[in-house]
Amino acid sequence: MIVGNRWFILCLAIVAQIASISALFGVPFVIPALREAYGLTIAQAGTLAGLPSLGLLLTLPGWGVVIDRYGERFTMTASLLLTASALSLLAAVDGPVAAGAVLTLVGAAGGPVNAAGGRLVLGWFSARERGLAMGLRQAAQPLGMGLSAALMPIIAERHGFVAAMLLPAALAVAMAPLVAVFAVRPGPDPRGGDAMMAAETASPYRHAAIWRVHGVSMLLGVPQFTVMTYALVYLVEEHGWSAPLAGAVIAGTQVPGALARLGTGAWSDRVGSRLRPVRIIAAVSGAALLLLAGASVAVPAAAVALLLACLVLSMSHNGLTFTAVAETAGLAWAGRAMAAQNSLQAVSSTLTPVLMGVVIAWQGFTSAFAAAALFCALAVAVVPVGRRSPGATSARSG
Repeated sequence: MIVGNRWFILCLAIVAQIASISALFGVPFVIPALREAYGLTIAQAGTLAGLPSLGLLLTLPGWGVVIDRYGERFTMTASLLLTASALSLLAAVDGPVAAGAVLTLVGAAGGPVNAAGGRLVLGWFSARERGLAMGLRQAAQPLGMGLSAALMPIIAERHGFVAAMLLPAALAVAMAPLVAVFAVRPGPDPRGGDAMMAAETASPYRHAAIWRVHGVSMLLGVPQFTVMTYALVYLVEEHGWSAPLAGAVIAGTQVPGALARLGTGAWSDRVGSRLRPVRIIAAVSGAALLLLAGASVAVPAAAVALLLACLVLSMSHNGLTFTAVAETAGLAWAGRAMAAQNSLQAVSSTLTPVLMGVVIAWQGFTSAFAAAALFCALAVAVVPVGRRSPGATSARSG
């Protein structure tokens, strides 16, 4: 039976998230076409690429309340339809200012699918499986990025920026009816029975733990969005690659990126902590970024391999921090907590392309990679490694 099958629900959440991710974060893969369409500098194009995240930031707290009050099915369906409608407006506007306004609207519409889909999956899976399930669900981000990197540069090169942005619109339209029919909540006796599932309504924001998880996620968003936004531009401008070739290679890294999220989720289930693995990932990512910064000057051939490694590493933490913040909040607050998590990540994804674009224009890619490594070091210091996640602890005792 499809309705009520937790693995089908997981697949539905994954595909819906792929559609949303393509809309929110597909612009970096068509920056050359965006610059050509509107006559922009790299810093200006980076600013436009970050505007969907600005829309995300402005609206996610409200979307979190909608998720907890009206449910995942309503929120996800509305978001997908609104996202497709917003993307279609790009064909009707002229000039970078109007395009920027539309991209902001895309972010405002597309934000809640991640939080709503995450809350839906968390309700269907027990604590002993939650890290793995959320690792699979969070693999939607690299898969969505891979789809965007593989297809959107080709469409943009042949038909222009606006045509490329219609791809995520089509995906959103295709997914909306499936979500409306099948994205149901579990029954009154959900699997799990762990601390997260308790009907606790007290605000988790009275305690420092959830703020530290938010902070770690925000800090690690800087290296993630630095590499994600400028990897294609780096390969084109510093190594002479064509945009479709660079997009195809970047797309290839999304598969190991998705597998990394799956692996780190299973790892967190095994060790009984979501956040100790995050600290290790942050340290390794920082080291890889420093090596990339050095190799960009000294050994350019090695820099390409290091760039691809950084792409994988920088996306590996998301599933863990997302699960940790939901488990810390409890199911009654999970929608709002995950929306807040996405909001704070949106601060990183909004500001990082702008600020790193300025750094690249001023000092080059090497300085941008080194600056991103600094944020990894800060994340290592902030992550609350001494605290077990409620779900992981329950899983070990069950």
